[in-house]
Amino acid sequence: MNLNRPASSSNSAPAERWVTLLALVLPAVIALHPLANNDLPMHLAIGDWISEQGKIPITDPFSANGHGGRWIAHEWLAALIFSTVHSLGGAHGLVTLAVALAALLGWLQEKIARLLGIPAVARILLLVPLWLVAGRRLMLRPHLLGLCSVLALYWITLIGRERPRRLWLAVPLMVLWANIHSSFILGIAFLIFDLLIWPDGHRATWVQRMAILSSSIGATFFQPHGIDLFLFPFQLGLDPVFTGQVLEWVSPLAHSIGGSRFRATPSFWIGMPLLGLALTAVIRQRFGALEGQVPRAARLATVVAIAMALLQQRHFALAALLSSLVLGVWISPYCLRWPETMRKVRVRAAVLISAVLAMLLAYGYPATITGPEIQWRKIGSGWSTRMPRTAVAVLADEWKVSGDVLCEYEYGSVVVHASAGRLRPTMDSRNTVYGAARFKAHDAVLSGRDLPQMERWLVQVDAVLIRTLQQDTTRGLLTRRLDEDDEWLSIHFDQYCRMWLKKQAAPSLRKKR
Repeated sequence: MNLNRPASSSNSAPAERWVTLLALVLPAVIALHPLANNDLPMHLAIGDWISEQGKIPITDPFSANGHGGRWIAHEWLAALIFSTVHSLGGAHGLVTLAVALAALLGWLQEKIARLLGIPAVARILLLVPLWLVAGRRLMLRPHLLGLCSVLALYWITLIGRERPRRLWLAVPLMVLWANIHSSFILGIAFLIFDLLIWPDGHRATWVQRMAILSSSIGATFFQPHGIDLFLFPFQLGLDPVFTGQVLEWVSPLAHSIGGSRFRATPSFWIGMPLLGLALTAVIRQRFGALEGQVPRAARLATVVAIAMALLQQRHFALAALLSSLVLGVWISPYCLRWPETMRKVRVRAAVLISAVLAMLLAYGYPATITGPEIQWRKIGSGWSTRMPRTAVAVLADEWKVSGDVLCEYEYGSVVVHASAGRLRPTMDSRNTVYGAARFKAHDAVLSGRDLPQMERWLVQVDAVLIRTLQQDTTRGLLTRRLDEDDEWLSIHFDQYCRMWLKKQAAPSLRKKR
């Protein structure tokens, strides 16, 4: 398989450099936004704990509702990296890391496209749809490292076709990947198909390929959880709470609120046609080892990623990254056939990309579009105001409160990290600590469906932190109960969340009484 097809005569060196620059800048600008995802503070807390204790936790050290329960810290290395960057550069350092990882993702995508012989005009045509789809997931979480790992392995297997020794780079990559993100399972499957079942174009001998494959699989056991780590992704995928209630785990086609919200995003509007065209391209190529095509293992990976994206919206970014490469190869012959026409198309596409960059800089990334209304994810740095970090820090540091906090699962990680572990949430985003039954029981308390248990929790906890978004009307009973009780003091109220403090839990208030 020839992976270095002749480029179009219109692909001059300046044009190539310009496309490469855009491939890095576009995702980097999209990733430049305040930190707002609810998982990140928990990763920081885990990294801090590892640094302080000198070991990796095997039980939950943070929460009130699952404390001491068995837990697999499957992203411990990513947490340690994030924690180290935060200790050196604070929130701005974390945003810088997110931008750098997004640029790395764009660079890897560009390198793979060039290795596949995709001409500049085809690559530039796909830049805007690709990053408008994948941009939704350009946030600092371990999955961003996982996406970089996917493309890095793809790149290694391509360069290793001509230079077999380069394939050994897969071994250290798999060691890192297994400790960063549970998607390393996909890397193992990809290597099995690419090196063993469909070794399209590999110059390495069968013995060399088997040695590299065996070493790469063995490398994934260099992690602290053993075989349990291999079972963990499947446990998550079968969790009815994750797949039914947590928005990013819900199918984009679901009738639930999670599905309907995702269908109001550019990721869905642009992504569905993009994935449909890529699937069509794969079907037309079938699975023959034909000259000038994407290797069969990569085509299969694209089909699997598309299927995963239709089951869970969180996989749309991976599916878009792989699909754009298939589409780039598919449209390459047309770009090479009419070079003069394609030169004009390339110029117009560059103008469009410049307009998109101007939009991103002026307004931000269009996260949700419902009719005439657009919710923009503004560019910037630091922590987002959606995260009640200041309120929690004041409660722990100035009010000297330490104890349990009844809270939404998306605020649990903020409670842990912003209070430096002095406050313990009743729920956070690590659902494997709690399990589906406890998650549902906790939600029944917050929504007022279980009033006796709500009263028992209010006796035990020292603070309450819940959403106040207009679309969330399920917390009314709890809100009224706290507002009417003289033992509770409302201490924080904004457009996103509200917090109450039990008066006897604050030393300063006890003295006044």
